[in-house]
Amino acid sequence: MQQFARIRQAATTIPVLIRNQTLLDLRPIVSDITPETIASGSLTKIEAGELKELSGEVTYLEPIAGIRQVAATGFNYKKHIEELKVPAPTEPEVFLKSTLSLTGPLDPIRRGPSVGAKLDWETELAIVVGREVQDIDAVDAAEYIFGYTCINDISDRATQVDAAHVQHLVRAKSRPTYGPIGPYLTTGIDAMSLDVWTKLNGNYEQQGNTSDMLFHIHEMLAYFSRYMRLLPGDILATGTPPGVGMGKNRYMAVGDILECGITHLGAQRHEIIA
Repeated sequence: MQQFARIRQAATTIPVLIRNQTLLDLRPIVSDITPETIASGSLTKIEAGELKELSGEVTYLEPIAGIRQVAATGFNYKKHIEELKVPAPTEPEVFLKSTLSLTGPLDPIRRGPSVGAKLDWETELAIVVGREVQDIDAVDAAEYIFGYTCINDISDRATQVDAAHVQHLVRAKSRPTYGPIGPYLTTGIDAMSLDVWTKLNGNYEQQGNTSDMLFHIHEMLAYFSRYMRLLPGDILATGTPPGVGMGKNRYMAVGDILECGITHLGAQRHEIIA
């Protein structure tokens, strides 16, 4: 397992490798963690003993700079499907989320101008694409995955469904700050056995495991590749476990503290602001 991150220290952005909770400066190898450095293979050839340790206060940033596409699916956890009382899909759902919704793992989440907003949480495992993907089979999908990160697919349920009960996923999920991501970009893990959790104001709202997914991550990547071209550094959000606010008719308000995380991928913390 390798854990990468991007941090800010003294107004400087620094790519780091995390070893035993120690931050190792990657700048002798790459200037930043970007789609280009992922594609180059530079992050797979690291000799950690040659890297300098960093100390002092740091702020974690989005783990990849310049993400070009955020693809996503929904209704992919069996218990989540049960809580919302919807039919289980026979194939993955496909939609896109604006890249301008992405924000750092410790940044505030802006509720938006609508006084009727119903702001909800959806902590999700995100696949990070390592190579260009088009029309692959599930059996080959592992070769195209660089690693994984955590994304919270923040959604305004008030704008997600219209009066005719039609879903509008892009408009509900694409406002700025509706896509907090990170802190870690992690490789070499079993993505189908990770704990996924969310807390609101210190109380657990979601506690699930990726083993409950309806579609395996390899199936999802192959399926998406039939309909779109995915590039290195692109991410694919893989759905959320049970416990979303919509299932409880309980939503986030200004001043709330949202926390979430996934095994090996670190934890996020956000204040909800107006």
